[in-house]
Amino acid sequence: MEQNVTIWMPILFIFLAYLAGSIPSGVWYSKFVHKIDVRELGSGNSGGTNVGRNFGALAAILVIAVDVLKGWLPILLTKHFFPSLDWAIMLTGLASILGHAYPLWASFRGGKVVATSIGVLLGFWFNIALVQVGLLVLLVFITSMVSLSAMLSYVIIAIYIFIKSSSLIYGVGFLLIALFMMYRHRTNIHRIIKGEESRLSFGLNKSKK
Repeated sequence: MEQNVTIWMPILFIFLAYLAGSIPSGVWYSKFVHKIDVRELGSGNSGGTNVGRNFGALAAILVIAVDVLKGWLPILLTKHFFPSLDWAIMLTGLASILGHAYPLWASFRGGKVVATSIGVLLGFWFNIALVQVGLLVLLVFITSMVSLSAMLSYVIIAIYIFIKSSSLIYGVGFLLIALFMMYRHRTNIHRIIKGEESRLSFGLNKSKK
């Protein structure tokens, strides 16, 4: 199929990945179920963590699952139709993440890209994605901070991919995702440095409130 396809087909997949990433699951859930925009609550973020803090664990699981799929399914489809086009596969992943961060359907005010970035990793390299999730859980237990744990676990895996991948496109692409995740967490990083980042009521350094 790849031999007969024009460059416009993978570009279409990349564009569709952005549209899929733009599905604002947290915003739509909070508006339809609770009649309020979750971005008006807590951290102002539309992702699963803020949804969970305001509406409970089941709501967080639902939103996170959709956000993961937004990154996972586009990568799987692009890999299926264009398995040798590394640039198309990587740009599909980046497009879905940018869609989550700057969603067309929600005034370009999106989340911090953790779940969708994990979805992209699942579609690209399933086993290493499971390692990243395991690292995330371990770091959450140690630090009791979701933001720090998400960034550290993804940076570690991105560096591993950069070292191990035979494709420079993938190596650089996942480093860019990790850096973008840090950029989206820049306010969290500032609070972590000041010792003011919120902690979970779970783990070795849990909140004492």
